[in-house]
Amino acid sequence: MVKKAKPLELACDGHPQVAGVSEGVQVAIYRPQVLETPVLEGQGAVDGGGVSIYGSVIRDNGIFRMWYQATPQRPLTAGDTVLVGCVESDDGLSWRRPSHRIMEWEGRRDHHLTDLPFHCPSVVIDPQAPPQARYRAFGCTGRRKLADLPAGFPLPVEAWYAYHSAHSADGLHWTVDGPAPAWPWADVITSVRDPWAGRIRVALKRNGRSAGLFRRRFCTADYAAGRAGEAVTGLIPDEFDDQAAQARGFASADYYGLGWMPGPTVTVGFLWIFRHQAPLGADGVRRYGKIGCVDVSLVYQTEPGGRWQHLPGRPDWLATRDMPEWASGALYTAAYPLEVGDETWLYFTGTADRHGWRGEGVERDGVEAGRSRIGLARWPAGRLMGYESRLRGIVQLEPRQGAKDDNRLCLNLVTRPGGRVRAQLLDDGGQPIPGYAFDDCEPLTGDHLKTDVRWRGKSFGAEQRPTAVQLELQGATLYGFEFTVAGIGA
Repeated sequence: MVKKAKPLELACDGHPQVAGVSEGVQVAIYRPQVLETPVLEGQGAVDGGGVSIYGSVIRDNGIFRMWYQATPQRPLTAGDTVLVGCVESDDGLSWRRPSHRIMEWEGRRDHHLTDLPFHCPSVVIDPQAPPQARYRAFGCTGRRKLADLPAGFPLPVEAWYAYHSAHSADGLHWTVDGPAPAWPWADVITSVRDPWAGRIRVALKRNGRSAGLFRRRFCTADYAAGRAGEAVTGLIPDEFDDQAAQARGFASADYYGLGWMPGPTVTVGFLWIFRHQAPLGADGVRRYGKIGCVDVSLVYQTEPGGRWQHLPGRPDWLATRDMPEWASGALYTAAYPLEVGDETWLYFTGTADRHGWRGEGVERDGVEAGRSRIGLARWPAGRLMGYESRLRGIVQLEPRQGAKDDNRLCLNLVTRPGGRVRAQLLDDGGQPIPGYAFDDCEPLTGDHLKTDVRWRGKSFGAEQRPTAVQLELQGATLYGFEFTVAGIGA
């Protein structure tokens, strides 16, 4: 197994190595490039009704494989199972539909459906599992309400409409674990294998009362050694989400799902913000958001299992108002992104209609109402959030303990014309180390994903033993860093 290269640390508030920032430094967000046309659209009987990356994309032995929710041309009826397709690609852009010949649909088997019976199928590869369970999937076990179950159904009722896991040797032929569910509740679930924590992390939707409404929220749990850990609340929507929604012309908001991007220290979440239009729905005494748009915001943890944080102001990272027409109603991300060369790719579902229009008597807008398509957002590796200073500002970092001779300061940065980044190392008294002050530093300019800092042609060694570094940002944005000193703890 190839060892995963360690990325730079993301520059963000709360990071244990960020000791402080000066006035003039503000949080920056990097918005991705979105391809104008979808990378996958429905066609034929199997998925002619739409394709949704309520699922995952994995690069497996050089081949891209995508598991997604397929909506057939004809409506699903009682007795049907949900449909999960698996397609392949050499470049992640042009996809082929292999004939897996596994599951019969409309009297045919020459299609790309698997036998995974999950709504919102989230798939990971588990290198710690035995060969017969190399692929692990999580999802909701069906689309029918509990009252629709046939008499004498072999599983207990709670095992049908709940979150389950499944395993497979090839990602195509699946065995559902059970009969007991992994977690209660049902609907949207995502999972990712965290290589830094050595475990599978799961986010699942749960509903409950918050700030005067019945709202959707997400919980997180671990899955290891075939066992589901306890689900704990991640983030609960609040009045500030309502204020942000109202500023965009909506009434209120909640959280519909979460995509994952684990890092060595910081885990980023791609949070699906469901913004409700008025009037709200009602179910007895409960009021809740029923119809609206779904945008994507960034949240993050600075330690696995720690508190989730929003960025200041809770800005949108992907906004329906900025998307192509086919994705201008609602957005839902894949379970996790991929590293492709020097870029990060995240697939997403886009619809021209807002969430919840079906059967609600609202006017459909956009093109081919109701159809979902799969698109792609991509951005330079390591660039999601950071610190920006248009004039002059200081970011101070403390070192992380490195291995022997592991003394390094490496940055991910961009400067504007005329801008620069310089660094100075500080001793234990907070003073610049001779030869390693700002005036000794070779200024960094331009666009760098990974670049080492040098002072008059040299880096620093064990004899300097800095206790901190100050980064001077002048017309520049810092996105990531690695600051290690042999023999010194952070």
